[in-house]
Amino acid sequence: MQKNSDIKKSAAVLFYIAAAIVFLFYAAADFIPGFLLSTAGRLVLLCLCCAFLWFGGFLFYKAGRGSKAMKLNLRIYLALFLMLFAALTLFDPLWGRSGNADFVWTKELFAAYAENSLNLVPFRTIAEYFTKGDMRQFIINIAGNIVCLMPLGILLPLNFEKQKQTGFFLLTCSVIVIAVELLQFITLAGSCDIDDLILNVSGAFLVYLAAKTKNIEKFLRFAFLMEK
Repeated sequence: MQKNSDIKKSAAVLFYIAAAIVFLFYAAADFIPGFLLSTAGRLVLLCLCCAFLWFGGFLFYKAGRGSKAMKLNLRIYLALFLMLFAALTLFDPLWGRSGNADFVWTKELFAAYAENSLNLVPFRTIAEYFTKGDMRQFIINIAGNIVCLMPLGILLPLNFEKQKQTGFFLLTCSVIVIAVELLQFITLAGSCDIDDLILNVSGAFLVYLAAKTKNIEKFLRFAFLMEK
């Protein structure tokens, strides 16, 4: 029995090492000359990293170490997701992002940004995409904004007990999106749009509600925490 447990622990360590290697490649990819990591590439690498972490935590659990590794994994999943969200919304050139603060605000610059990239009127941008009839832009901008924050509907409640309360969850999601929107405004990395807040939080809330149903919640706690 002890030998079997030691084998599982060793395998678990190898999975964690593999996860670390994948993450280091992800982190270093932007610094490799001539190498551009696509959005799909980012997702694949981080999903692979998360998969290695899960198998490592699972093997530690099977080796009799409890669910501590799985709980640690959940923290890491959340951190990786927030890192990906920030990268795509602030720095990813494939999404037209070029976040930087190496400029000086002027009256002319602010006027141009306010006219083209600032929207504080709820549902105005959403209505524009509906009236334009451009399905590709609709999918990218409306459906994309709804989907992009959905993982928080699972990760926040699993990580923090208070996030199981609807008010705390909505407040946390709103703060995260507002912070990103303000950074986009400060660095000129894309638009600062209240409709992004509405769509992002709505998508996360839909998943949050689904995850609160008895069967789904039971499955998620088993899958991520090994709770039966």
